[in-house]
Amino acid sequence: TDPGEEEEKKGFIGKIKSAIPPAKERKKLIPLAIMFFCILFNYTILRDTKDVLMITAPKSGAEVIPFIKTYVNLPTAISFAAIYAKLCDNMEHKNVFYACTLPFLAFFTIFALVIYPNSSWLHPHAFVDHIAQVLPAGFAAPLAIVRNWSFAIFYVMAEMWGSVVTSLLFWGFANEVTTVDEAKKVLSIVWHGCQCSTHLFRTIRQVGVKDACFVGTRS
Repeated sequence: TDPGEEEEKKGFIGKIKSAIPPAKERKKLIPLAIMFFCILFNYTILRDTKDVLMITAPKSGAEVIPFIKTYVNLPTAISFAAIYAKLCDNMEHKNVFYACTLPFLAFFTIFALVIYPNSSWLHPHAFVDHIAQVLPAGFAAPLAIVRNWSFAIFYVMAEMWGSVVTSLLFWGFANEVTTVDEAKKVLSIVWHGCQCSTHLFRTIRQVGVKDACFVGTRS
């Protein structure tokens, strides 16, 4: 064999080995990658679900979304910023991450198991119908928020998951547990590698839609 080819092969293998993080960095890379993958996968589900819930809710529609973003989501974001600043002053950053993430997970679990299955009697449809007879027609969107209050809370929590957990909490936690040199290697791999979570959800959704259409045609 040509010595030049052997040197070229050794150089190529060396580049591959240098690109692979050492064992010390892999101990941080793998858990961070799994954590970020789950966060992005949940965000993709929540992002596609929140709009559907509010738009298709009883006596609701697309006109409700601007009211939620302005009069519900914005005050909630401002309140969270104040609470987050207070927590950062009194707790370690990893504890702040847990303290802020667990309420989101608890709410989505309760919503899926308790609130959504019983939404028909949890929502005050009769009360809102009575109020709507007195108020002008311009109050239709705010009343729809009150009527479907659990869906509105779900919408706000899903919006906050994308801005708070995905952007603020995770990257703050990642910067806390990695050094500057590790961050240059590890965090870029985590970011690019975990983008596949969105593609995975889209694939699952397309398969589910195809199966539903197939069952519909069979029936």
